[in-house]
Order: sequence, then structure tokens, then C-alpha cells
Amino acid sequence: MEQQKKRVTLYSLSTCPTCKKVRQFLENRQIEFSHTEVDLLDGGEQWLASKEVKRHNPAGTYPTLIVEEVITGFDEPRIRKVLGLE
Repeated sequence: MEQQKKRVTLYSLSTCPTCKKVRQFLENRQIEFSHTEVDLLDGGEQWLASKEVKRHNPAGTYPTLIVEEVITGFDEPRIRKVLGLE
């Protein structure tokens, strides 16, 4: 039985080492994900993306990874669990 594809969204900052870690983790495991580097967006787009991050993660911290639930920071055990990589 084929595993259900989960929608994976990563909001990060281009200068954030933890953000890079999460992105690398997903890429190394060939996880499909949409990725937004919020600090590289234009003013209006940046505001909208920040608002979206805060909707999922009221603290507004980066990285914010959304996989059916919100994961902030690089919580590898939790990321593995929600992606079914255990």
C-alpha cells in the first residue's frame, strides 16, 4: 500500500543555521516540500508570509515546519515521526 503523501511546508530565514538544518534533513530524505525564505520576499509578500507563520506558530519563530501539525526548530525525532520515517 502506498504511503499517503503529506503536505510539507517550510518557512525559514536565509541566514538561519537551524533553518538550513531542517531543509537539508528534508532534502536528504527526498521529502517533497514547499519552501519559503521569508526574509528574501518583497515587503508585502514578506508581511503575508509572516502572518501565515504566526497563524501556525504564534511565536513567529523560524524555522516553522508544517506537516499536518506545526513543528518549530529542528526537532528531528518529531519530524521523523510525523513524516513516517521511524
